[in-house]
Amino acid sequence: MVRSAWVAVLVVALSGAVAALGQVSVGLGSGGPLIGLLTFDLSPLTAALTAAAGYPAVDGPVVVFGGGGAGGILGGPVFGGLGFGGSLSRLEADKRTDLELGYGGVVVEFARQAGKGAVIAVGTVLGGGGLDLTARARYPVDFADSLAAPAVSRFSLGFFGGLAYLRLQIQALPWLAVEGWAGYFLAFPGQWEEGGREIAGPKLDLRAPFFGVRISFGGIGSPDEPQPDAPTPGEEKE
Repeated sequence: MVRSAWVAVLVVALSGAVAALGQVSVGLGSGGPLIGLLTFDLSPLTAALTAAAGYPAVDGPVVVFGGGGAGGILGGPVFGGLGFGGSLSRLEADKRTDLELGYGGVVVEFARQAGKGAVIAVGTVLGGGGLDLTARARYPVDFADSLAAPAVSRFSLGFFGGLAYLRLQIQALPWLAVEGWAGYFLAFPGQWEEGGREIAGPKLDLRAPFFGVRISFGGIGSPDEPQPDAPTPGEEKE
């Protein structure tokens, strides 16, 4: 469920990137793939998994992949979209735990030129997403065994939140840039669900520093295209 939701948001985000590329000539436009790192504190979930039936804990940083784009005017607002997702998996004997994260939202930022081929921007991504947790207790011997004693439990946790960030864009070529991202992710989770119904579950504090790198296609344009000088009265063209 979460996977399909964040993919849909990512499609919208990439559509924004295409639109942004068309705005390069009037200001600023960029869009492309992103890789990032989130360091959530998942200890409440880890405790619940290990205490229940010895499921392997899912902990450590989450590497996320995604993309998006934005376009606007330097010195003014820049708008677009961004989406990303990542996962953690742990296997111990026949028990396996998988945690998937998906997030996407609308980008609003303010960007200024920092030198001839660089841009620095402060912005936020406002949106939502969710976590999907799959806990496998064992591997069934056959189809009938799986139906008689289901081996997998699946849970989901939706949230809404935002990513505040600082972005540095360095133009390697007029149409290609390398970006560094640093920020903070903060989300407000709802209630755990299983089979479409709410259930009690571990309380998660979904906030973490964010660091990312993006290769973006686009560049720094000019709001005013230079016009050729008009001939003075009485001057003839050669």
